[in-house]
Amino acid sequence: MSVRAWWVLAKGVVLEAVRRKDLWVVGILGALIVGAAGLLGLFGIQGLEAFAKDLAVGVLGLFSTVMAVLSTARLIPEEIGRRTVYPLLARPISRLDLLVGKLLGGALVSWTAFLVLCALTSVVLAAFRIPFEPLMLQYVIAKMLGLVLLCGVTLALSCWMTPQAAATMSLILAFGSPMVVRALVMAHETSGEGLRALFRLLNAMLPQYSLFDLGARVANFGWPMVPAWVMAWLTAYALCYTAAMLALAWVRFERQAV
Repeated sequence: MSVRAWWVLAKGVVLEAVRRKDLWVVGILGALIVGAAGLLGLFGIQGLEAFAKDLAVGVLGLFSTVMAVLSTARLIPEEIGRRTVYPLLARPISRLDLLVGKLLGGALVSWTAFLVLCALTSVVLAAFRIPFEPLMLQYVIAKMLGLVLLCGVTLALSCWMTPQAAATMSLILAFGSPMVVRALVMAHETSGEGLRALFRLLNAMLPQYSLFDLGARVANFGWPMVPAWVMAWLTAYALCYTAAMLALAWVRFERQAV
């Protein structure tokens, strides 16, 4: 395993995203955010600060999730479809190195898009004189960890499915898993002892994206910062689950004829 190879592959993913003008989408979305904020400002925002923050984190979560899924779902299938995977694997790198490098590249593209949108949103909030709170920084860090997890899940699905199916399934998990988790918790509380183990297993297998969403706390004023041990636990969970998804992708990709 070569860290240098990972970095080269990740840089290639970022350059490809720039060449394909994927990040131009971020600029367009940013312009929409600024335009919508200007329209909101025409009607005044006095007393609507919490609503503005809630809207901002909601937009950030939606756009960054879609960008992460769409940019990661095609990484491996496109390399195979365009046969560019052959010169890559002809170099002294393993298939696992290729997966890790692509995952890092997808995460970097997602982080870049998210941070650009964060910067534009921060300018808008500052223009409305909404004060910055340290909890907002924790929101950004937690969201970036969640994007790594999302990229890992999407990459694994793309090795077992078509890019379209992987993107669709990943988006369903990203937006639907909180509802499924709540349903599993309710079923666990009302079921017999025999089924509770099954519900706990299903809940553990699902990616817990909602853990990384601090938007509800950020949208309201006066919330304390998340304890450091909680952030450390979130980091460990994101890394462990992403590693499991990487292993799942490797099991398929290692046996796949390219």
